[in-house]
Amino acid sequence: MSFSIIIVLISFILEGIISKYIPMNTVLFESFFTVISLIIIYPYFHNKEKKYFTLAFFTGLFYDIVYTNTFLFNAIIFLVISYIVKKINAYISNNYINVAIISLIIIIIYRILVYFVLCLINYLDFNIKSLLYSIADSLILNMIYSVVLYLITDYISRKKHITKID
Repeated sequence: MSFSIIIVLISFILEGIISKYIPMNTVLFESFFTVISLIIIYPYFHNKEKKYFTLAFFTGLFYDIVYTNTFLFNAIIFLVISYIVKKINAYISNNYINVAIISLIIIIIYRILVYFVLCLINYLDFNIKSLLYSIADSLILNMIYSVVLYLITDYISRKKHITKID
């Protein structure tokens, strides 16, 4: 489990560093590394889903406090995302292609959830074009990150004999 926490922490910190040097809403480079880390770490929580959901919730809460200045918003979104990751992983094996596919699905779901909540509270006006652009803005960098992070964690887990589900 400490391996998973390290992955989340590295992703969390790297997301902060990237967002400092690449302004938010920059076309093709909006990072969601922390969300991607939830996809990568799931296989390391075989038969420990409660711990996975707890880590996801507290990661989202910490994300709220540090990056968004909100309370419980991303904590709940991360919990929902984690549940979806769990459900998807029940049907597909764990390899870099499937991780890329899951990342694509999760990024789209994350963007839609956040966008609709912001529309519901009248922070944003609904605009399908704006939603589609926000999804497109976050795909390339995050897809690359998911595959690279998967390959690195897979290599480390094989070398250090860290158990995960395939």
